[in-house]
Formats: sequence, C-alpha cells, structure tokens
Amino acid sequence: MPTNDGPRGLYLPDGSFRPFDAEALTSELATRQRAGDFLSLAGGFLGILPDPDPVLRTRNDDVAVLHDLAADDQVTTAMLGRKNRVLNRRDYALAPGQRKGRDAQPDAAQLCDLLTEDMERWDMAAVISGILDAPFYGMTPLELRWEAHGGWWRLAEVTPRPPEWFGYNDRNELVWRGANMATGEPLPVGKFVVARHHPTYRNPYGLRLLSRCLWPVAFKKGGITFYTTFVERYGMPWAVGVAPAKATREDKRAMAQDLARMVQDAVAVIPYGADVRLETVSGQVGDLHDRFLRRWDASISKVLMGQTLTVELDGRNGSRAASETHKDVADDLAEADRRLVEATLNEIAWLYAQVNRPAALAPVFAYDEPEDLQARAQLDKTLSEVGVVWKKPHFERAYSLDPEEFDVREPAEDPVRPPSSQADSPLFASAPAGARPSATAATQATLDDAIKRHLPAAMAANAAAVTQLEKALHAAESWEDLQLLLAEHLGAHMGPDQLEDLLAEMMLASTAYGRAAVHADAEDS
Repeated sequence: MPTNDGPRGLYLPDGSFRPFDAEALTSELATRQRAGDFLSLAGGFLGILPDPDPVLRTRNDDVAVLHDLAADDQVTTAMLGRKNRVLNRRDYALAPGQRKGRDAQPDAAQLCDLLTEDMERWDMAAVISGILDAPFYGMTPLELRWEAHGGWWRLAEVTPRPPEWFGYNDRNELVWRGANMATGEPLPVGKFVVARHHPTYRNPYGLRLLSRCLWPVAFKKGGITFYTTFVERYGMPWAVGVAPAKATREDKRAMAQDLARMVQDAVAVIPYGADVRLETVSGQVGDLHDRFLRRWDASISKVLMGQTLTVELDGRNGSRAASETHKDVADDLAEADRRLVEATLNEIAWLYAQVNRPAALAPVFAYDEPEDLQARAQLDKTLSEVGVVWKKPHFERAYSLDPEEFDVREPAEDPVRPPSSQADSPLFASAPAGARPSATAATQATLDDAIKRHLPAAMAANAAAVTQLEKALHAAESWEDLQLLLAEHLGAHMGPDQLEDLLAEMMLASTAYGRAAVHADAEDS
C-alpha cells in the first residue's frame, strides 16, 4: 500500500493499483481537435467558432436577425413582462466580502464603499436590462470603462454591447469579431464581462430563446397577411343581385356595376324585376384563422415566459390551480433571472477587487429576500397557543412596528385544573336533578374499564393521543361514526386484533350506556 510519500492513485475493482498521471491531470484531453469536430475546427482556423444555434444555422443567419423579432407585439409583451419582474425589484445591496462567522476586514469594507460609490453613477436600470437580454439573445457582453483616481482604479461605466459584435474561439474565449466579421481579436483582460444563458462547451454562445420564436413569428406574419385578405374579402357583406329572367348580358353587366358602386355610396339603380340582397359569411371559417394566430402567440409565450396565462387570457378563464401553476413557473424564471444578474455583477465586483486589492475579499451583490410576515405571524400564533408569551420587543424587531403605536395585552392566567374526574369529563354529563345516577355511573365505569384494558401503554401515556380520542368519542353522532372515528385514530397505533377487540367491547359498552340512559330518562319522566 502506498504511503503518504509514495505514489498516489486508485485501487481498481480487480485489486490492482493505478497511480495518477500528473501530466494528464493538468492538461485537456477531450478537445475539439482530438474529437475531430470539423465544423468547429473550420471556424476555429479563422479565429471564431461557428454559431451552433440549430435554427440560425438552418437559415444561414446570425444573432443580428433576432433583433427584428422584437417588432412582433407578442414577443415585445413577453420580453417586457419577464424583464419587468426583475427590473421592478430595487431591494438589492452590495455588502463587503467576509469569511463565514467573521467580521469584514477593513480592505474589504473599503472596496465595498468605493464600488458602491461607482455604482451610484451607473445607469443601473440599463445595466440590469442589458443583463436580462441574455436569455433572449444567448449572451450580453458588458464593457467596463476604468478611470485612475487617487491611487484606485474606479469603474466609471458599465455598458451592454450587442452580442453579434463578438464571438468565441476554439478555447471558448470571448473575442472581438472585427470589421470583416471573420477573424477574432483577443480582448484585454478585465475589460469585458459576459452574461450568458445556459452556456455549454459545445455552445458557448448560450441558449437563445428568441431563435426558438423565429418560426412562430414567421408563420404568424404569414397568417396575419392571409387573415387580413380574408377579412377584406369575406368580412364585409356581399351585395348579391338576381337579374330578371329576360335580362341580357349587357343588362347583367350594368347591374353588376351598379352594385359595385353601391359599396361606396349605398345607392344603386336596378332594373324592374331584379332582386338585391346582402349575404354574410357564416360558420367558423373566420374562427379557424383566429385560432391559427393564437396558436403561434401561445408558442411565443411558452418559449419566452415558460407559460401563457400571465401573458394572454383572450377572455378565457382558467382554473385557479392552473393559474397558480403558471404563476409558479413565472416566479421560477424571475428567480433564475435575478440569479443571472447577481452572478454577472458579482463577477464585476471580483474584477474590481483584482484590479485594486487582490488580497481583499470582493464585495457581494445580492437581492434581499422579502420575509414572509404572514408565515411568521402564523408561527407566532402557534407558539402562543402552546404557552409562549411574547413581549413587546419581539413585535418591534420582527414586524418593524413603532412601539408608540401598539401595546401587548397581558395573557390571562388559567388556573391549574385538577385531574379530571369522571363527573367532570365532557364525555359524561352530570345527571340532572331527580335522575338516578347509579345507572349512569355504572355505564361510565364500563366505558372506562374498556378503554383502560385495551389501550396500549404507549397510548395511555400519550396525553395528546388521549385528548384526540376524547374528541373523537365526543364528536360521534352515531354508532357508525364512532366506529369510523376510532378506526381512523387508533388504526396507526394498534394492531388489527387489538383494534377489533377494543371496537367490539366499546360498542357493547356504548350500547349498554345508551340503554341505561334511556331507561333512566323513562323513569324520570
């Protein structure tokens, strides 16, 4: 067996030992060149990997064509709806970097203060909006403009740039495409940060959602053109004229001309004996084209928003469960977009630290998660019901309440009740005056004996379970209810034989108790 100073490796299932190869561990084995990815290599010789997007590659287009899709109303609505769920949140902050459980060091705090001052000069709405374009275009390069000031490199401006100006080389490094859009120019270190949407080794450009909307928008445009022509031709009433039986061809032609002019001025002179009526298209021919257009609108909404109900309704009322499900999907996408913003701005903060104080921890950008006050209030209520007494400082801290605007009532002291006796039990009401208590007491004792004899020791020792049992017995309105309630409560705590014996004797005791009570009532009356 190798020692700590000897070779290191792994033991294989057959018992043999294979040492680690230091050269192999520190180099790349699965590369495009070794895999023979000729499509990538062909572009790599020019310095830029070809775009692997399947939709754009089929059309022989690049990412620039996706900008035209924003002219579609459904695409614009879906894009703005998704971006605004993040842009409308302003509860973000920059905090100094620190080790877990330790306070921030002075250098880290100073870095955070300086970067916060720089961020106040940025157009944060434009920066975040540019980052949020990454899911639609695959990536968003952001250019950083630095300024030397007082011994520090201050970040004066962060500007999102069009993605079609950039590409990736065969090492998945961002490069400038140049004027001829063919060769790749390496970019300076610390000059650009890229926000990317689900990048992979094969596709460093990121997943573009807009490219998946290209065909739906194209079909929709063609459908609108056809639909417009259809409405022009068949949406207006037709003026149909029936010429007299002896009308000549010239008479029919003149009558047709009069009907054509009738469309403009609603006045026509027709021969004696002719008939004119207005015909309209009936049936669902028009609805067919309307559904065709809605089909592509729904496809666009699903691609960009993950669902449809938060984007379009069309007068249709979905179920509440479906609406909540669609809202959950929209919330998940908004959460993912916020994480994309945080990751991009944290990369900028890391570069800020590397340029100025490499030994200090970089500042951390994060959105503040709003506290669920309703859940906290429910928890406070539950704890209060089991005996916790809250004081005024708790509500001031937990709910940010002004101490001058509220007060806390002192809890009412409940006297300690002695152990409940048979006469005090809510299950067995005291006999009225004049009644014969002997029968009631005897039947109560019978029920008590049955319960004590058949309940397991664990159940007898469990006060909560006994309380639930009492409630079940008290809630029963018939023998069938009693059997079902006992089976539901005790089925998980007792075996089948125990439960059967208990139910049989409880039914017998209950029957005896009922007969005795009826007999006592008859004698009293």
